[in-house]
Amino acid sequence: MLLGSGEWVYIVIGAMLIALIILLRALSGPRKLPYRRRERLLTKTETRFYRGLQSAAGDQWTIFAMVRIADVLLVDSKRATGTGWFNRISSKHVDFVICDPESLAVIAAIELDDSSHARPDRIERDEFVEAAFRSAGLPLLRIPTQNKYEITEIRKRIEAAIQ
Repeated sequence: MLLGSGEWVYIVIGAMLIALIILLRALSGPRKLPYRRRERLLTKTETRFYRGLQSAAGDQWTIFAMVRIADVLLVDSKRATGTGWFNRISSKHVDFVICDPESLAVIAAIELDDSSHARPDRIERDEFVEAAFRSAGLPLLRIPTQNKYEITEIRKRIEAAIQ
């Protein structure tokens, strides 16, 4: 079947519109994803504690901040099946992890407790996290937020926990 001259005009115009749309999309670059940079990794209170913790650690320990619990604890596949236990820890984190500086083996974790830890949902979360760390045989220190931290006291608490 042959097309008339008027029909060819519509086909050419349609093809040009499609080419124009493709060209405009290519020139506009990749779509921007809905992410933005976090202003700071730690709150001001956490940063103040982190500085004291670094001083207390000296060269004896390496400190990491905001670590996912799933990167510290593993689900024992001999004792648990399915992904339920992993899912319970995959979106939670601890404020600080203390590691051996040579091997980077985790030797303890620290939760810095502010007033939000008194909320019922946080109490339940904290109880689960404590039980998970206890089950794994990994010390979890809970330290209340303060205006000023005694470096020697922090060090003593860490040493007592890892003995």
